[in-house]
Amino acid sequence: MRKPRSIFYIIYFLFHIGLLLVSIYVNYKSEDFEFLLKLRVRMDLMIYVAIAGLVLFFIDIMLITMEVRNHKKERERLEHEVNSLKAKMFDLQEATKSTPSQKELTKKEQNEDQE
Repeated sequence: MRKPRSIFYIIYFLFHIGLLLVSIYVNYKSEDFEFLLKLRVRMDLMIYVAIAGLVLFFIDIMLITMEVRNHKKERERLEHEVNSLKAKMFDLQEATKSTPSQKELTKKEQNEDQE
């Protein structure tokens, strides 16, 4: 994996760890009514964090799509190379079959000389 992609996945992982920790903390403090009121005041911050999570998610989808496309192109290139090598090998086999070998030529020459 390339370095920028690794850095992105580390950031994405840390985002989810932070989200998990905040969720556990809110669940722990859910009995405190004042905490819930303060949390209500901070709703705009939660919206921005949710939007940041969606942006990270769509970046992840784009990275995966690009990787799949690159693998598909690489596979097609390799398949084309294999097919061209098979064609060359077939041509070489046909060339050796169609041209008589050196031994056959010398045998024919000896037979002609003997006659």
